[in-house]
Amino acid sequence: MIQSTLRQLAKLKYEYVLFGIAIVWVLFFSYVLQLKAGFSKVGDDGSYLHAAQLLYTNYKIDNTRPFFISMVYGLPYLFGYSSTSVIQWGIVLNFCCWFLTDLFLFRIVSQILGRKKAFLLSLLFLFCIGYLADAFHFLPECIFIALLVLAVYYLRQYFTTQKHYYITLAIALLFLNALVKPVSVGLAVLTIVFFFPKWKALIYTKSFAFLLVVIALLFVQMYSLKKKYGDFTLSYIGSITYYNYLGAKADCYKKGIPYIPGKNERTYAFTRLSNHEMKLRATADFKDQLKHNTFNLFKAYLYCMYSNSSKGSFIVSECSNEKHTLYFSTFQFIFKALSKIQNIVFTGISLLLVGFHLMKSRNKHPFYFIVSAFILYLFLISALSCYQCDRFHIVFYPLLFILLASHFKNMISKKAKQL
Repeated sequence: MIQSTLRQLAKLKYEYVLFGIAIVWVLFFSYVLQLKAGFSKVGDDGSYLHAAQLLYTNYKIDNTRPFFISMVYGLPYLFGYSSTSVIQWGIVLNFCCWFLTDLFLFRIVSQILGRKKAFLLSLLFLFCIGYLADAFHFLPECIFIALLVLAVYYLRQYFTTQKHYYITLAIALLFLNALVKPVSVGLAVLTIVFFFPKWKALIYTKSFAFLLVVIALLFVQMYSLKKKYGDFTLSYIGSITYYNYLGAKADCYKKGIPYIPGKNERTYAFTRLSNHEMKLRATADFKDQLKHNTFNLFKAYLYCMYSNSSKGSFIVSECSNEKHTLYFSTFQFIFKALSKIQNIVFTGISLLLVGFHLMKSRNKHPFYFIVSAFILYLFLISALSCYQCDRFHIVFYPLLFILLASHFKNMISKKAKQL
């Protein structure tokens, strides 16, 4: 009994070390930057708090923030707590998901490289500046990334065990994640297409009921928006984002005027429309620009890619030296520079590895093909918006580390053969 317990502790030692380092790292990061975990009036924090209030107070679903993230964030409202408690709960949840993502990543990479090398890669991932900084705000990226990596972990488990219920679990989680950020619908569809030849086997898995429940939740979301706003859709955020960012940037190129997000006549007129009218306007605008302003639309799309791939963490940049410490400016500069370098380097390496795995898919493990497709999809869809710094790209950072693990394994195998 004692020997069995000791063996289990030995297996968990890397997880314990990661946890200890994570705590020290968070405290140090927060201390030197004077970064306080909480609500920011700049950015999207307010929209998520409003959506949670709307759900628990008025029993209504927000037009842009799906009800699952509103339900999870707003849970303290159910027990009569204030908005302050809701924000505190949301931040705690963010940090839990931030660390859980690293554990999921460690488990995946362990199956590829072994626990020692997986520990080193997981440790490197902990020091992704933009991802940690995001956990300090009332934003859903940490929850979204944790669910995404858990789904990828289940896909890896399928290829390891050949048990089909892991596929169903992964698809269910990806659809559930669409109720955190609607962009995950595309990931779920990609997975369904890839495993479509196995659809008969998936229907009879013990986790298929969970998938049906999640799909039912999606229809509840869509039906609610149809009933309240007029469209059978998951969210209006896609239409709003396109019209105010990519579409507006292309329109400014056409007119030869500077683009300032949210500050132009086009946007002012758009905000006066109903949600249904916004969706119709955005769809019509996209069709019109695709047909009559093709070059500028493509130019704006490339600009959005560049904008999101070349900036560091906005949250780090917004930190202020309220305590007037001598070391603040130094650490802020270092972390700003690191987050920018990480975004540029990680995005560049991601695209190189994605191209490598997709072009040579016949000779590659199908798991890495799926991971590569996920990264490419997330990168391409993020260009609907611009000036987001690294916020949209931190989403595929953990997936990059999985591809890196595969690349390192191939390098080790080649060296072994040469010897």
